[in-house]
Amino acid sequence: MYKIYRGMLLSLILVTALASPAPAALFRAAYLYTLSDFNGAIPYNWVNLAVDRRGEETYVADPAGRSVRVFNDSGMEVYRFGDNGDFRNITAVAVADSGEIFVLSRSNASYAVTRCDYRGEPKARLAMKGLPPEYATDFVPDTICWHGDHLYLVDRNTMKVALTDREGSFDSGYELGTILGFSKKQISESGMVGFSVDNEGDLLFTVPVFFSAYLVTPGHQVRSFGMRGSTPGKFNIVSGIASDERGNIYVADTLRCVVMIFDRDFSFQAEFGFRGLEPGNLIAPMELVVNHDRVYVAQSRARGVSVYRVFQTQPSATSTKGG
Repeated sequence: MYKIYRGMLLSLILVTALASPAPAALFRAAYLYTLSDFNGAIPYNWVNLAVDRRGEETYVADPAGRSVRVFNDSGMEVYRFGDNGDFRNITAVAVADSGEIFVLSRSNASYAVTRCDYRGEPKARLAMKGLPPEYATDFVPDTICWHGDHLYLVDRNTMKVALTDREGSFDSGYELGTILGFSKKQISESGMVGFSVDNEGDLLFTVPVFFSAYLVTPGHQVRSFGMRGSTPGKFNIVSGIASDERGNIYVADTLRCVVMIFDRDFSFQAEFGFRGLEPGNLIAPMELVVNHDRVYVAQSRARGVSVYRVFQTQPSATSTKGG
C-alpha cells in the first residue's frame, strides 16, 4: 500500500510540476562604463574587440590609431603596443588561451599575421602552410579569433574561414557561402559582418542583406534565425554577434542601435542600448564581445566601446523585454 501511495504522490507532484512550469527569469542590462584611459573615455569608432577570459582583459585593435590597447576589468587602459609601426595596418587581434597574442594586418590584397608574447612583443610572422588552392588565392582575411587550439582566419567578403595552428599550418576550412547554399552572385553581393565562435566550436555570423544570423556546427549543420523589422527582436541591419557561456546569443543592430539577446533556441529575450547620446545609449553599434556577464559594444561617432553587465531577474521585477 505504501508503495502505491508513494507512486501516486510522485505522479501528482510530476503532473503539478508539468502543469505549472516555473516562470523564466528575465534578462536585464546595466550600463557600466566606457573603455577609458587617464584622460577619460577613448573616442573609438568601430574598432575590433577581443577578450582574454583568464586574464580578465579586453583588447581593442584600432585601425585608425594602428595600435592595440589592453584594458583591465575596470575598463581602464593598462597597456598598449603596435603604435611604433611594428604591425603597419592593424585590422584585428586575437588572444590564445596560452596568453599569446595574434595581430592581423591587412593591405589591399595581402595580409600578415604576427604572433606576439603576452606583452605584444612580436615573436614570429606566421608563414601560412598547407593552404588548399581555394585559400591560397582569393582569400584575404579581415578578422581573426581564437578558439580551442586554432586560429580562425576569416574573409568576410568571400565568406571563407581557415583554421590554422599557432604556427600557421592549415587544419581545415569552412566555405560558408557554399555551406548555406548561396550562389556565387549571392556570396559576392552579401558577405557577412559579425563573426565569432561559441563554446561548442560553432560558428556564429550575420548576413545583413538577408536579415539573418546563422550557426554552423563543426559538422556543417546549419541553423538560422532572424526576421526583418524595426520592432523589438527584429533585424534591420544586423552586425556583431557573440555568445556567453550559457549559450545565449547577442546580436547588434547597427540601424536600430540596440543589442538583442536570444536564448540558445533563438527565442528573443530582451534588448538594450537604444539610440541616443546619454551614457548607456548606442550610436550605430557594430562589433561586440562577451566576457562572462559583460558585453562590450563598439560603436560609431566617437562613442567608444560601451560596457554592460547582463543579468537575470524574476518576472515580478520590472522587465526590459521588448524594450
